[in-house]
Amino acid sequence: MVKISRTGATRLHLVESEMLDFQFMRALSYQTYGGASTGEVLRVAGELNKRGNTRESWIKLWTEQGEHCEKLANEAIQKGQKVTARNAYLRAYNYLRAAEYYYESADLKAHLDLYLQGVTCFDKAATLFDFPIDPIEIPYKNGVTLPGYFVSPANDGIKRPTIIICGGGDSYGEESYFTAGVPEALVRGFNVVMFHGPGQRGVWLRHPDQVFQPDYEKPITAVVDYTVNRKEVDAERLALYGYSLGGYLAPRAAAFEPRIRALVANAPVYDFYDFMLGGIVGFLPGYTKRIAQRVIKGMPEAVWAELEKQLAKKGWELEAEMKVLMPRFGSRNLYEEMQRFRDYTLHGLEHRITCPTLCVSPVGEGDEPVEQAHAFYSALTCPKEFYSLTVEDGADNHCGLNNIVHTSSVVYDWVRHVFG
Repeated sequence: MVKISRTGATRLHLVESEMLDFQFMRALSYQTYGGASTGEVLRVAGELNKRGNTRESWIKLWTEQGEHCEKLANEAIQKGQKVTARNAYLRAYNYLRAAEYYYESADLKAHLDLYLQGVTCFDKAATLFDFPIDPIEIPYKNGVTLPGYFVSPANDGIKRPTIIICGGGDSYGEESYFTAGVPEALVRGFNVVMFHGPGQRGVWLRHPDQVFQPDYEKPITAVVDYTVNRKEVDAERLALYGYSLGGYLAPRAAAFEPRIRALVANAPVYDFYDFMLGGIVGFLPGYTKRIAQRVIKGMPEAVWAELEKQLAKKGWELEAEMKVLMPRFGSRNLYEEMQRFRDYTLHGLEHRITCPTLCVSPVGEGDEPVEQAHAFYSALTCPKEFYSLTVEDGADNHCGLNNIVHTSSVVYDWVRHVFG
């Protein structure tokens, strides 16, 4: 979920930083599906403020909280308390994910170990549900597989409509269970496929050469190939739901993959360069979008380097966000990254998307994301609908994360209507 622009009108105000406040909102929102506890999240926020709000404190506190929940889960398993263990494992996963999100180490293995510690907790929780959550490995290329999960309402062999979930720039396949409100899809009779693509944690940490690519139809076609060959899947009713940067990745795939029969973009990213430029402008007092487009686009590499230094001074969380993102796009610095972003555009592909499409746009995302969502919707020639997530909905934050039940209900009710 790349987020350098505004994160929404609704805030928790647990910390001064708007970016970190959104990360607390992100973690707390998963309480709906057993992935968080208000008391535990507030405890981390309180301790973070006491310790001076540093990157090291963030990582340490979330790791401690995650490991505490993991211990509770292990004790519950020994007592035969499966429901208690499942919920504690889910919370452990979420908190360890929050720690890993800003993790910094020159040792990629140490980073991978922390990530896998969280995944192990999620996998243990997955075995304790009343419905099947099956770990999968999707063949991709050159021996690389895309890890993920196939989730079904029941293990009864019935062919069902299926939704493939495509996350964004800092998303996790496991986290999609919460972010995309997978339980809301299951109760409506859908199978769900969650996966990590190139550039996302579960692939990039194992294969650092597998970075994001603008032609994301290639990995998603591999996911479609796998999905339609499962006996539980009705191949004629296959939907693709992309959130955050998935609002670019999913529409891009739908433009080239005819087996996708319904598309949801939450929210559409029409042009990723301008999207990120709009975020940068938010940290540059006195700049307008028009001035920035004229000045920044023509800046030499040395000026971009100075701009990167200035942005890093805005707070450790922004510096960390940039450093976490760059290598997963194959970039060494902001200049290289922004040049790569020029290729991430849906302009000229709108007519190739022929399946029914739902564009979801949280009103609190900021001017640039909202403008792009409306512009993309207007350019589509397929059957289409537009839905604004409002402050009154309590769903105005990035991807509607502050009210996942409402956001997911909008998405899955629309897909169910499309599929009849």
